[in-house]
Amino acid sequence: MAEGVLFNVAARIIGRLGSLAFQEIGLIWGVQDELHKLQEVVAGFQGVLLDAEQKQTNNEVKLWLQSVEDAVYEADDLLDELNTEAQQRQMMCGNTKMSKKVRLFFSSSNQLAFGLKMGHKIKDINKRLREVASRRAFPLEVNCEDTRFIIRERITHSFVPKENIIGRDEDRKAIIQLLLDPISTENVSTISIVGFGGLGKTALAQLIFNDEVIQNHFELKIWSCISNVFELDIVVKKILKVDKIDMDELQNDLRRKVEGKKYLIVLDDVWNENREKWLSLKYLIMGGGKGSKILITTRSETVATISDTAKPYTLRGLNQEESWFLFKEMAFKDGKEPENSTIRAIGKEVARKCQGVPLAIRTIGGMLRTKYHETEWLNFEENKLSRIYQEENEILPTLKLSYDVLPSHLKHCFAYCSLFPPDYEISVTMLIRLWVAQGFIKSSGENESLEDVAYEYFMELLCISFFQEEKYEFGIITSCKMHDLVNELAILVSGVGSIVVNRNPKKFHEKLRHVSFNFYVDPLEWEVPTSLLNAKKIRTFLLTCQEYRRFSVDNSFYATIISNFKSLRMLSLKNLGITKLPNCLKKVKHLRYLDLSNNYGIKRLPDWIVGLSNLETLDLCWCRSLVELPRDIKKMINLMLNKKSIQDNSNDPKNKKNRAHS
Repeated sequence: MAEGVLFNVAARIIGRLGSLAFQEIGLIWGVQDELHKLQEVVAGFQGVLLDAEQKQTNNEVKLWLQSVEDAVYEADDLLDELNTEAQQRQMMCGNTKMSKKVRLFFSSSNQLAFGLKMGHKIKDINKRLREVASRRAFPLEVNCEDTRFIIRERITHSFVPKENIIGRDEDRKAIIQLLLDPISTENVSTISIVGFGGLGKTALAQLIFNDEVIQNHFELKIWSCISNVFELDIVVKKILKVDKIDMDELQNDLRRKVEGKKYLIVLDDVWNENREKWLSLKYLIMGGGKGSKILITTRSETVATISDTAKPYTLRGLNQEESWFLFKEMAFKDGKEPENSTIRAIGKEVARKCQGVPLAIRTIGGMLRTKYHETEWLNFEENKLSRIYQEENEILPTLKLSYDVLPSHLKHCFAYCSLFPPDYEISVTMLIRLWVAQGFIKSSGENESLEDVAYEYFMELLCISFFQEEKYEFGIITSCKMHDLVNELAILVSGVGSIVVNRNPKKFHEKLRHVSFNFYVDPLEWEVPTSLLNAKKIRTFLLTCQEYRRFSVDNSFYATIISNFKSLRMLSLKNLGITKLPNCLKKVKHLRYLDLSNNYGIKRLPDWIVGLSNLETLDLCWCRSLVELPRDIKKMINLMLNKKSIQDNSNDPKNKKNRAHS
């Protein structure tokens, strides 16, 4: 379970229960007292969840959190059921044919029965939550503010042997040129090196700091590792390398130190995104001589922006030739290429899979340095290479620092991205609709759409380099990818709650909630594993690699999925040769996102689809035979119909693989 997820779900429950809509629901069915008790007990859990999630390395805490998770998700489903019933009452008002059919269902006797049933369910969940609370036998700190977790303090210094840095000569020259550039409207200007963890930002800054040209150009040179704390007194102490307490003395000392001198100050590993905190430091060092420079290394484009960087220098990975050269230095004596062709081939494959990340190349190359025999290298390739990033080494802990500082709602969204296979081109439109469908997005105002908020979330994750290879249309990002290492991080933090299924799946965890498929699911050949069907609480069923299918198939495949997974928020049935929707789909009341794209045989949607009142996204792209929508579809107040290309079928998508629909 990803950190922050339960806190986010609990916050959503509390927000719902406090809304006017749920107050009315409580009055309609006479359950207001029980709903109030539910709000209180969930609020009690939320207060300790952040601390519990940080302490779940303790097995007792971890087991308790699992019990909380089950109960909280059950409460979330229950509230959704109540809300769905209320929406259907609202939708069926009037004198239409549809409302006549359901008049009996919405009769006072049926509504009384429904109210009694819901009342019992809410009492049961309240009892269960109280029992879980009573089983906690360990102390937890109360914290209802979603503050960023404190991360470990890094310590760096200014020196690096020049020969240790490989493949950064062009980057070094480019940044030195920026540092020497005299054109600036201010005495002091800022340059930022931006990139995700492990790319070698600090090493590059060290190389530049010790360059002979830089040493001769600047009168004063200071190296300071800032890391996660950007309080003015602490930062000034680090720059001055003193331990004074009086802030007035500190600011005087710093201003005197830089006064009139052309200086270079390197601020390594900066995380601060607070503009005011940055300005409080900048004001103290503006007295430097003309041409003074501040060089920042950071993972966040936002840090670069708030620190007045004209244009961030985005650090990229090493190319294949540079990666292989670095790998040889780390894995083989004297950096010499091995004579054994098998070892050489495996080494090149390992270097390629590191995708230009120096930290990964150094770590894995170092692990292989003591392996001399071909059998050892073959064993490594077969048994360890695929899971190397999950093992105890520097790679993922370094990357995880970027995840640790995220607020809970962004942690939730990032962990969900573990559903996309490596090198998958993610449609940004689809991604933000998936987040909305799962309830990850919270609007801060009535006039702010959830999709706009979700796009802001996406941009925040993009700014800290969790996404890359963006593609644009008219200035808007339409698609992106995740680096393989970032993808591994998403898999790590998502835990057992999410999985990408391969063609030969192993046993599925019963707590699985989100599942995607990294192969073409052929309903005529692939049978849903029993252990997957036992994971009853699945909320996402996502097909990412479907091929075009022209002929129809038996409905039993979809019926098996739909009838087993009643908590689905997202269901992908794309490219499955569907001609008619199975009736059991009408029972999936929680459904928000239904992907029916590329089912050419669908001619009409059944009238009962209007009863899926929570549906927000209905993707009908390339349903080229579709001629008619249900008459009452306009009553689906939450629906955003995506029917682009229903009529414009000039570009056949038969062979589009590994690509999300936008």
